[in-house]
Amino acid sequence: MVSFDVSSFNWIAIVLAGVSAWIIGAIWFSPPVFGRRWMAALGLKQEQLGNPAPGFVAALVISFIGATFLRWVIGVAGATSVGDGIEVALIIWFAFILLPSAPGLLFTKQSSTAFALTQVQHAIAMSAMGIVLTAYR
Repeated sequence: MVSFDVSSFNWIAIVLAGVSAWIIGAIWFSPPVFGRRWMAALGLKQEQLGNPAPGFVAALVISFIGATFLRWVIGVAGATSVGDGIEVALIIWFAFILLPSAPGLLFTKQSSTAFALTQVQHAIAMSAMGIVLTAYR
């Protein structure tokens, strides 16, 4: 049986990893960076989005949860270096984020631009979490 023992986790590192992923997303999807291009690819206008505060809070909570599980996977994988942390994070991104999302691109005819922008952001954010979680074990 696999154990999910969190007693040895560095919770400060988990919070920093979650915040780093959240900040990357906030910058990435901001209008001056890729936000306008991403919204256009989805056929959205800024006015349609409404108040972003609930989404920002939810994204931060999700980042904390993701960082907690990534820390666990890093421990199970025996990753100890920053390079190992990036490798584990990118394997998780590829296997459990990119691949399951790809059929949606194929079957729903969603924008490949929006898909690519989202997936690259996920890969960068996951890598940042891997860096923080291995650097501050």
